[in-house]
Amino acid sequence: MKTLCMILGSLCSLYFIGITVYAGLSSLFPCIWAAGGVFFYGIAVLLHLNSRHGVLAGFSLPPVIKNSLIVLAALCILVFLTVEALIFTGMFHHPSENLDYLVVLGAQVNGTKLSNSLRLRVERAGEYLEENPETKAVLSGGKGTGEDITEAEAMYRYLEKKGISPERLLKEEHSTNTSENLKFSLEIIDKKEDNRGKEASIGVVTNNFHVYRGVSLGKKLGCRHVEGIPAKSNAFLQVNYLVREFFGVLKDKAVGNM
Repeated sequence: MKTLCMILGSLCSLYFIGITVYAGLSSLFPCIWAAGGVFFYGIAVLLHLNSRHGVLAGFSLPPVIKNSLIVLAALCILVFLTVEALIFTGMFHHPSENLDYLVVLGAQVNGTKLSNSLRLRVERAGEYLEENPETKAVLSGGKGTGEDITEAEAMYRYLEKKGISPERLLKEEHSTNTSENLKFSLEIIDKKEDNRGKEASIGVVTNNFHVYRGVSLGKKLGCRHVEGIPAKSNAFLQVNYLVREFFGVLKDKAVGNM
Protein backbone atom coordinates (compact mmCIF):
# COMPACT_ATOMS: atom_id res chain seq x y z
CA MET A 1 0.00 0.00 0.00
CA LYS A 2 2.84 2.37 0.86
CA THR A 3 4.51 1.67 -2.49
CA LEU A 4 1.25 2.25 -4.35
CA CYS A 5 0.76 5.60 -2.62
CA MET A 6 4.34 6.61 -3.49
CA ILE A 7 3.74 5.73 -7.15
CA LEU A 8 0.44 7.62 -7.27
CA GLY A 9 1.98 10.61 -5.49
CA SER A 10 4.87 10.66 -7.96
CA LEU A 11 2.56 10.41 -10.98
CA CYS A 12 0.35 13.27 -9.74
CA SER A 13 3.35 15.47 -8.92
CA LEU A 14 5.10 14.81 -12.22
CA TYR A 15 1.90 15.48 -14.16
CA PHE A 16 1.44 18.79 -12.36
CA ILE A 17 5.03 19.78 -13.16
CA GLY A 18 4.55 18.68 -16.77
CA ILE A 19 1.40 20.77 -17.18
CA THR A 20 3.10 23.79 -15.63
CA VAL A 21 6.14 23.53 -17.92
CA TYR A 22 4.21 22.56 -21.05
CA ALA A 23 1.16 24.83 -20.88
CA GLY A 24 1.54 27.09 -17.86
CA LEU A 25 -1.13 27.67 -15.24
CA SER A 26 -3.82 29.52 -17.19
CA SER A 27 -6.25 28.27 -14.51
CA LEU A 28 -5.90 26.89 -11.01
CA PHE A 29 -7.45 23.52 -11.83
CA PRO A 30 -4.13 21.71 -12.54
CA CYS A 31 -3.24 22.35 -8.89
CA ILE A 32 -5.53 19.41 -8.16
CA TRP A 33 -2.66 17.19 -9.32
CA ALA A 34 -0.26 18.88 -6.90
CA ALA A 35 -2.83 18.35 -4.13
CA GLY A 36 -3.13 14.72 -5.16
CA GLY A 37 0.63 14.32 -4.93
CA VAL A 38 0.70 15.78 -1.43
CA PHE A 39 -2.22 13.57 -0.39
CA PHE A 40 -0.69 10.30 -1.57
CA TYR A 41 2.77 11.18 -0.27
CA GLY A 42 1.20 12.04 3.08
CA ILE A 43 -0.48 8.65 3.30
CA ALA A 44 2.78 6.93 2.34
CA VAL A 45 4.66 8.79 5.09
CA LEU A 46 1.96 7.95 7.63
CA LEU A 47 2.09 4.26 6.69
CA HIS A 48 5.89 4.31 6.92
CA LEU A 49 5.82 5.88 10.39
CA ASN A 50 3.23 3.35 11.48
CA SER A 51 5.34 0.43 10.30
CA ARG A 52 8.46 1.81 12.04
CA HIS A 53 7.05 3.45 15.16
CA GLY A 54 3.44 2.29 15.42
CA VAL A 55 2.00 5.81 15.33
CA LEU A 56 -1.42 4.38 14.51
CA ALA A 57 -1.30 1.69 17.17
CA GLY A 58 -4.58 1.52 19.03
CA PHE A 59 -6.35 3.83 16.57
CA SER A 60 -9.50 2.36 15.10
CA LEU A 61 -12.59 3.92 13.61
CA PRO A 62 -15.97 2.78 14.88
CA PRO A 63 -17.45 0.18 12.49
CA VAL A 64 -20.35 2.46 11.51
CA ILE A 65 -18.04 5.30 10.46
CA LYS A 66 -15.63 2.92 8.73
CA ASN A 67 -18.42 1.27 6.73
CA SER A 68 -19.97 4.64 5.89
CA LEU A 69 -16.66 5.90 4.52
CA ILE A 70 -16.28 2.77 2.39
CA VAL A 71 -19.79 3.18 0.95
CA LEU A 72 -19.18 6.89 0.32
CA ALA A 73 -15.90 6.15 -1.47
CA ALA A 74 -17.58 3.48 -3.60
CA LEU A 75 -20.39 5.89 -4.54
CA CYS A 76 -17.90 8.61 -5.50
CA ILE A 77 -16.01 6.19 -7.71
CA LEU A 78 -19.26 5.01 -9.32
CA VAL A 79 -20.40 8.57 -10.04
CA PHE A 80 -17.01 9.47 -11.49
CA LEU A 81 -16.93 6.42 -13.79
CA THR A 82 -20.54 7.00 -14.90
CA VAL A 83 -19.95 10.64 -15.80
CA GLU A 84 -16.69 9.83 -17.57
CA ALA A 85 -18.49 7.13 -19.58
CA LEU A 86 -21.05 9.73 -20.68
CA ILE A 87 -18.25 12.12 -21.63
CA PHE A 88 -16.66 9.39 -23.75
CA THR A 89 -19.93 8.85 -25.65
CA GLY A 90 -19.51 12.28 -27.23
CA MET A 91 -15.83 12.01 -28.03
CA PHE A 92 -16.20 9.70 -31.04
CA HIS A 93 -19.46 10.91 -32.59
CA HIS A 94 -19.61 11.10 -36.39
CA PRO A 95 -21.77 14.10 -37.33
CA SER A 96 -24.47 14.14 -39.98
CA GLU A 97 -23.84 15.89 -43.27
CA ASN A 98 -25.41 19.19 -44.32
CA LEU A 99 -26.44 20.47 -40.90
CA ASP A 100 -28.06 23.90 -41.09
CA TYR A 101 -25.78 25.52 -38.53
CA LEU A 102 -22.67 24.92 -36.52
CA VAL A 103 -22.23 26.48 -33.10
CA VAL A 104 -18.50 26.79 -32.45
CA LEU A 105 -17.94 27.16 -28.72
CA GLY A 106 -15.40 29.76 -27.66
CA ALA A 107 -12.21 29.25 -25.67
CA GLN A 108 -9.28 31.37 -24.54
CA VAL A 109 -7.78 33.93 -26.90
CA ASN A 110 -4.31 35.21 -26.05
CA GLY A 111 -4.44 38.81 -27.17
CA THR A 112 -5.66 38.21 -30.70
CA LYS A 113 -4.19 34.72 -31.10
CA LEU A 114 -6.24 31.56 -30.77
CA SER A 115 -5.28 29.25 -27.93
CA ASN A 116 -4.48 25.69 -28.93
CA SER A 117 -7.89 24.42 -27.80
CA LEU A 118 -9.74 27.09 -29.75
CA ARG A 119 -7.59 26.59 -32.84
CA LEU A 120 -8.45 22.90 -32.90
CA ARG A 121 -12.15 23.74 -32.64
CA VAL A 122 -12.00 26.27 -35.44
CA GLU A 123 -9.99 23.96 -37.67
CA ARG A 124 -12.63 21.26 -37.26
CA ALA A 125 -15.38 23.76 -37.99
CA GLY A 126 -13.51 24.88 -41.11
CA GLU A 127 -13.24 21.29 -42.33
CA TYR A 128 -16.96 20.74 -41.89
CA LEU A 129 -17.85 24.01 -43.62
CA GLU A 130 -15.67 23.13 -46.59
CA GLU A 131 -17.28 19.70 -46.88
CA ASN A 132 -20.82 21.07 -46.44
CA PRO A 133 -21.07 24.36 -48.38
CA GLU A 134 -24.67 25.10 -47.37
CA THR A 135 -23.94 25.03 -43.64
CA LYS A 136 -23.50 28.29 -41.73
CA ALA A 137 -21.66 28.79 -38.44
CA VAL A 138 -22.33 30.79 -35.31
CA LEU A 139 -19.00 31.68 -33.71
CA SER A 140 -19.66 32.06 -30.02
CA GLY A 141 -17.58 33.79 -27.37
CA GLY A 142 -17.20 37.19 -25.75
CA LYS A 143 -14.12 39.06 -24.60
CA GLY A 144 -12.45 37.97 -21.38
CA THR A 145 -9.37 38.80 -19.34
CA GLY A 146 -6.21 38.93 -21.48
CA GLU A 147 -8.20 39.02 -24.71
CA ASP A 148 -7.85 42.02 -27.03
CA ILE A 149 -10.77 40.92 -29.21
CA THR A 150 -13.76 38.69 -28.66
CA GLU A 151 -13.36 34.97 -29.14
CA ALA A 152 -15.99 35.16 -31.88
CA GLU A 153 -13.98 37.79 -33.76
CA ALA A 154 -10.80 35.75 -33.47
CA MET A 155 -12.57 32.72 -34.94
CA TYR A 156 -14.13 34.84 -37.67
CA ARG A 157 -10.74 36.19 -38.77
CA TYR A 158 -9.22 32.70 -38.81
CA LEU A 159 -11.98 31.15 -40.90
CA GLU A 160 -12.13 34.09 -43.29
CA LYS A 161 -8.40 33.70 -43.95
CA LYS A 162 -9.04 30.01 -44.65
CA GLY A 163 -11.43 30.97 -47.43
CA ILE A 164 -14.79 30.56 -45.70
CA SER A 165 -17.25 33.17 -47.00
CA PRO A 166 -18.09 35.82 -44.37
CA GLU A 167 -21.75 35.44 -45.36
CA ARG A 168 -21.69 32.01 -43.73
CA LEU A 169 -20.22 33.26 -40.45
CA LEU A 170 -22.35 34.76 -37.68
CA LYS A 171 -20.79 36.20 -34.53
CA GLU A 172 -22.14 35.87 -30.99
CA GLU A 173 -19.92 38.13 -28.87
CA HIS A 174 -21.53 38.33 -25.42
CA SER A 175 -21.25 34.87 -23.84
CA THR A 176 -18.85 34.14 -21.00
CA ASN A 177 -19.35 30.39 -20.46
CA THR A 178 -20.54 27.26 -22.25
CA SER A 179 -24.16 27.65 -21.16
CA GLU A 180 -24.29 31.20 -22.51
CA ASN A 181 -22.49 30.08 -25.70
CA LEU A 182 -25.42 27.79 -26.47
CA LYS A 183 -28.19 30.06 -25.19
CA PHE A 184 -27.14 33.18 -27.08
CA SER A 185 -26.17 31.28 -30.24
CA LEU A 186 -29.55 29.54 -30.38
CA GLU A 187 -31.27 32.90 -30.06
CA ILE A 188 -29.40 34.09 -33.17
CA ILE A 189 -30.34 30.92 -35.04
CA ASP A 190 -34.00 31.16 -34.00
CA LYS A 191 -34.20 34.69 -35.41
CA LYS A 192 -32.66 33.53 -38.70
CA GLU A 193 -35.05 30.59 -38.95
CA ASP A 194 -38.29 32.41 -38.07
CA ASN A 195 -39.14 33.10 -41.70
CA ARG A 196 -38.40 29.55 -42.81
CA GLY A 197 -40.87 27.93 -40.49
CA LYS A 198 -38.67 24.99 -39.55
CA GLU A 199 -36.36 23.96 -36.76
CA ALA A 200 -32.71 24.12 -37.70
CA SER A 201 -30.36 21.18 -37.38
CA ILE A 202 -27.33 22.14 -35.31
CA GLY A 203 -23.86 20.77 -34.75
CA VAL A 204 -21.93 21.80 -31.64
CA VAL A 205 -18.22 22.08 -32.41
CA THR A 206 -15.89 21.76 -29.46
CA ASN A 207 -12.97 19.67 -28.23
CA ASN A 208 -13.85 16.00 -27.92
CA PHE A 209 -13.96 15.87 -24.10
CA HIS A 210 -16.41 18.79 -24.12
CA VAL A 211 -18.93 17.45 -26.64
CA TYR A 212 -21.23 15.61 -24.23
CA ARG A 213 -21.78 18.70 -22.09
CA GLY A 214 -22.23 21.00 -25.08
CA VAL A 215 -24.88 18.78 -26.65
CA SER A 216 -26.64 18.24 -23.32
CA LEU A 217 -26.86 21.98 -22.76
CA GLY A 218 -28.34 22.42 -26.23
CA LYS A 219 -30.99 19.77 -25.56
CA LYS A 220 -31.86 21.39 -22.24
CA LEU A 221 -32.42 24.66 -24.12
CA GLY A 222 -34.96 22.96 -26.36
CA CYS A 223 -32.97 21.80 -29.39
CA ARG A 224 -34.43 18.59 -30.77
CA HIS A 225 -31.89 18.20 -33.57
CA VAL A 226 -28.50 18.89 -32.04
CA GLU A 227 -25.39 16.75 -32.22
CA GLY A 228 -21.73 17.00 -31.44
CA ILE A 229 -18.85 17.57 -33.81
CA PRO A 230 -15.72 16.55 -31.88
CA ALA A 231 -12.49 18.42 -32.49
CA LYS A 232 -9.14 17.08 -31.36
CA SER A 233 -7.64 18.03 -28.02
CA ASN A 234 -4.10 18.09 -26.72
CA ALA A 235 -3.03 14.51 -25.97
CA PHE A 236 -0.75 15.40 -23.05
CA LEU A 237 -3.45 17.47 -21.34
CA GLN A 238 -6.29 15.04 -22.06
CA VAL A 239 -6.35 13.45 -18.61
CA ASN A 240 -6.49 16.88 -16.99
CA TYR A 241 -9.30 17.90 -19.36
CA LEU A 242 -11.31 14.74 -18.63
CA VAL A 243 -11.10 15.21 -14.87
CA ARG A 244 -11.94 18.92 -15.15
CA GLU A 245 -14.90 18.10 -17.39
CA PHE A 246 -16.24 15.73 -14.74
CA PHE A 247 -16.62 18.69 -12.37
CA GLY A 248 -18.04 20.84 -15.19
CA VAL A 249 -20.78 18.28 -15.85
CA LEU A 250 -21.61 18.04 -12.14
CA LYS A 251 -21.81 21.82 -11.82
CA ASP A 252 -24.09 22.29 -14.84
CA LYS A 253 -26.27 19.41 -13.67
CA ALA A 254 -26.52 20.88 -10.17
CA VAL A 255 -27.61 24.34 -11.38
CA GLY A 256 -30.12 22.91 -13.85
CA ASN A 257 -28.30 23.64 -17.12
CA MET A 258 -28.39 19.96 -18.08
